[in-house]
Amino acid sequence: MIIQPLVSGLAIGGIYALLAVSFLLTYRVSSVLNFAQAEFVMLGAFVASTVAGVAGIPLVAAALLGVGAAALLGVLMERVTYRPLRNKSHASLIISTVAVGIILAQAAQLIWGPNPRTLPSLVPNVSIDFLGSRVSTVSLFLIVVSVALIVALHYVLTKTRLGRQLEATSVDPDTAQLMGIRTGRLVIIAFAISTGLAGAAGILVAPMFSVTVHLGALIALKAFAACVIGGFGNLPGAAIAAVGLGVVENLAGTFIGTDSKDLIAFGLMIAFLIVRPQGIFGAKVGEKL
Repeated sequence: MIIQPLVSGLAIGGIYALLAVSFLLTYRVSSVLNFAQAEFVMLGAFVASTVAGVAGIPLVAAALLGVGAAALLGVLMERVTYRPLRNKSHASLIISTVAVGIILAQAAQLIWGPNPRTLPSLVPNVSIDFLGSRVSTVSLFLIVVSVALIVALHYVLTKTRLGRQLEATSVDPDTAQLMGIRTGRLVIIAFAISTGLAGAAGILVAPMFSVTVHLGALIALKAFAACVIGGFGNLPGAAIAAVGLGVVENLAGTFIGTDSKDLIAFGLMIAFLIVRPQGIFGAKVGEKL
C-alpha cells in the first residue's frame, strides 16, 4: 500500500523542488523573493495548452514554447519592475513582485477566461507494475524530469563559468562588478532561468490538475515552505526538503486523510520557524528577508 503514495509523493515533491530552487536562484542573485512565481507556473501551462490545441504543433514543442514564454516574461519583469527598484528598499521589491503576480493573474483571466483547460501529459497516462504495486507512468515521468532539471541546474551553478559568475554576484555584487562581471546581465539570466523552471513545473503538473488561474498558488506556497524547512539560501537543501515534504504530505493524505496535506506542509514550516529557523541544513535565514 505504501509504494503508490510514495511514488506520487516523489512526483509532486519534484515539482515543489523545481519551484523551491527557482525561488532561491532569484533570491541569491538579486536579493529579492519573487512572489509572482505561482503566476509563472500558471502561465507556462496556459501557453502550452493553447499552443497544443493548434493543429499540427507537437506537444513537446508546445511545452517548450510554454517554458520559453515564462522565461521571456521573467526577463520583462526584471526590466520593468526589478531594475527600476533595485536601489530601493527590499520591501518595495517584494511588494512589486506581489503586484506583478496580481497583474499576471488578471491578464490570464482576461485572455483565457474562467473555464478550466486541460493539457495532456507528455507521456501516455497508464498504470504499470512497479515493486508489486500499480503506479502511473506520469508520476514516474515527473520524477525523472524534475530530477534531470535540478541536476542540470546544479551542474550549471557549480561547474560552469556562468555558475561561478552567478555565485560571485550572489556573494558580493559590487566586488563582482569591479572584477568585470556584468552583474546586470546575470540578474536577467537568473530571472529567465527561474521563471522558465516555474513554467516547466506548471506544464509538468498540469495533467494532474485543471489549468486555471490558481494552478500555481498552493504549489508555490509549499515550495516556499520547503525553502524554509531546508534552509533559506541552500539550493540542494531546499530541493531535498521539497521532495521530503511531497512524500510526507502524500503519505499523510493516504493514511490520515486528504484534508491533512496542507496542515502537514504548513505546520512543518511553522514548526521549523519556531524551533530551527535556519532549516534542516543549517543555512542562516537571510537578513534581507
